[in-house]
Parts: sequence; C-alpha cells; structure tokens
Amino acid sequence: MNSNLLQQHAAFKRQAASANSSSSSPSASSSKSRSEPSKKRFKPDLKSVSQNPNTFKWLKLSVDKLRKRYQKERKPISVEDLIKAVRLDLDPHEKMWLANALKENVKVEYDRERDKFAFKPAYPIHNKVDLLTILRDHYETGMGGILESDVKECLMRHEEIMTEIKEEGLLRTIRRSDKQNVLFYRDTSVEAPMEAQFQEMWNSVSVREISEQDIENYLRRVGISTMEGFNKKKAATKKKPAKRRRNVRMLNSHLDSKMLKEFD
Repeated sequence: MNSNLLQQHAAFKRQAASANSSSSSPSASSSKSRSEPSKKRFKPDLKSVSQNPNTFKWLKLSVDKLRKRYQKERKPISVEDLIKAVRLDLDPHEKMWLANALKENVKVEYDRERDKFAFKPAYPIHNKVDLLTILRDHYETGMGGILESDVKECLMRHEEIMTEIKEEGLLRTIRRSDKQNVLFYRDTSVEAPMEAQFQEMWNSVSVREISEQDIENYLRRVGISTMEGFNKKKAATKKKPAKRRRNVRMLNSHLDSKMLKEFD
C-alpha cells in the first residue's frame, strides 16, 4: 500500500478519536453533576423546637451533667458528647436548640475556639484551701458570707470539708429566713474571753421598761442615727362599724288602687 495512503489513514483515525472524546465529555460531566446531591445549608427550626415541652428537661439534665463532671474533672465537653452522656435522642434541630440554650445559661461556660461547654460555678472552689481563702477574702473585704448551695455545686465532699473547718473553729453558719445556709469566716483573733461576773452583769440589766422611742432618742443624742422607716409602724386603722338597717314598716301606698284586689 502507498505510504501516503497509510499516513492519511492514521491521521483520520486520530481525528475520529479526538472527536469521540470531546463529544462524550459533556455527557459524562452532566451525568456526574446529576449524580451528586445538591448541598443545601442547614437551617434549624428553633421556633418549633422551643414549643416542645421537653426542652426544659433537656436543659436541666445537661446542666446537671456538666456540674457533676466539673466536680470530678475540669475538662469541657462538646454538645455531641454531652448528649450521649445524658442519653438523649435529639434530631439536628433539637441539638442546635440545646447548644444555643447552653450558651445563654448563666451556669455554663462556653469555649468558642473549641466549641465546648463546661460548668460555671459561683466561686472557683476546688478544695478546702480554696474555700477558706474565699471565706477569708469575703470577711476582710466586708462582702459577708457565701451560700452553702454555691459551695455544694463546687465540691463533692462539701459536708465533710465544712465539718473539718468547723472543728478548727474557722466557720460560722447562719440560717436565713428562706432556709438557706450562709457560711461566714470566723476570725478568732478578735474574740476575747470574758469573765463570768461581767457576763452576769450584762444579763442582769433589764430593758423591758425602755421603749423603742427611748432607745431611738438616746441613739440620736450620742450621734448614732437609726435607719429611716425601721421603727415606723403602720397606724392601726379603726374599722367603721357597719350601719344597721332600721326596721321600717313598708306600705303599698305607691301602688295604684286599680291594681289591688280584695279576696274574700
């Protein structure tokens, strides 16, 4: 066969092969695009989730779990691991609602960089030394005491630790009217022993004959002002006696004579 014809035949094959590849590529790309699912941005429906009556239960269980975890270890946890630890079965919408609720909770600390959550106690108390330090700081700065419930959130052995401090004579507990126990630091350096005879003299003084007004006048004379409104009492309002209805004889003089009938 002529060499020219062979060259033309080879060129024709190459041209046909390139044409077939170019024509098949758009269909392949289009089929690939059709096979791939379209990626849509997830939009949580938080409004409908907030109407679920179980939302408060989810939040309470999650915060309690974070508090117990804080007492054992101070490591934050992701919302996915927290849901598994609490054993909740939540869909993506409910999971997003719980994450937002934890971010807004005052008892929870949120780490934005790691996207994790941890319990946020009222005071950084980890042991007995920390508790004594905070009680002493409150005493020296005039901030008063701290609630026992706040200490309970920080320490697992809070009762045992408080008993140890009481035995050392450094803790004083006062119960409020709302049945909350308040812990105060007891400064033994300002306490001085008093002889029995002075205690008897103090207890023998009677103030029954002195009225509150006399005490207030005495305090004003020595330059001590009392709280305004502390001794003011509401004046007893006398109730007006109810008016008694008089027995009045009722007559039918206002009726028309035609309306009245006589019956035998």
